[in-house]
Amino acid sequence: MSQLLQVEIISNANPAPNVYVLELDAPTLAQEARPGQFLHLHCASGQDPLLRRPISIHGVNRQTGRVLVMFQLAGRGTALLAERRDGLLEVMGPLGHGFTLVRAGQTGPTAGSGKGKIIVLGGGIGAAPLFFLLQELAAANGHEAPPVRVLLGARSAAQLLTVEPAATLGYQVQIATDDGSAGLHGPVTWLLAEELKQPAEFVYACGPASMLKAVCQLLAEAGVPGEVALEERMACGIGACLSCVCATRQAGGEEHYRRVCVDGPVFNAAEVVWR
Repeated sequence: MSQLLQVEIISNANPAPNVYVLELDAPTLAQEARPGQFLHLHCASGQDPLLRRPISIHGVNRQTGRVLVMFQLAGRGTALLAERRDGLLEVMGPLGHGFTLVRAGQTGPTAGSGKGKIIVLGGGIGAAPLFFLLQELAAANGHEAPPVRVLLGARSAAQLLTVEPAATLGYQVQIATDDGSAGLHGPVTWLLAEELKQPAEFVYACGPASMLKAVCQLLAEAGVPGEVALEERMACGIGACLSCVCATRQAGGEEHYRRVCVDGPVFNAAEVVWR
């Protein structure tokens, strides 16, 4: 259940150029949040700018009640947020439909099929919600989990995100950069194409639209299920303003517009219609 809360800012880190991570003391959010969901943050101390900004939940520590949110500078609102070091922050959340956790040894929609590895793929700031997903995958599966491959891409080595945190959780991480300054010289989807040459069970992805379109095409060709978290502008965060709709294809083939803020931001990869 989403709530409007006043939470305390504990710290504000700057792990990459124009990228910030706020640590919040938010026990209620820490208990209720699920990977792939987001928060609506009021950036200013007054009413200008009026609209809140949607920010992905980057990580959660349910025992300490701490919540991490990662964001990239994109305008006046996030610039104000980047300056915050302490004090109270008005937050609405958790919001949206998150990732479905694939669990080993179970039956039903969240079951693992045992056919192969799980792949978690992020591009640029799209890596923001994936650390929380990796935390929850580890907690849900433990040592019974199928192998997980983490594929992270960015324009350059300086802009790579979540590489070290993912490695500290024990995951194997592969990286790609557009300029070749680290890892594979090329888009991160090239790494995915290589991984899909071997059996894969499920793929999670978040990043720019061009990357997600390529991911969905690769999954369709390989016959591998997956989920993608869309990046859209969300003015209200509760589905009222209809500013964040996306086209999806239903089981019968008909197209239907859905609201990213409430029906997503996570969607079945096979449902999203790319223009």
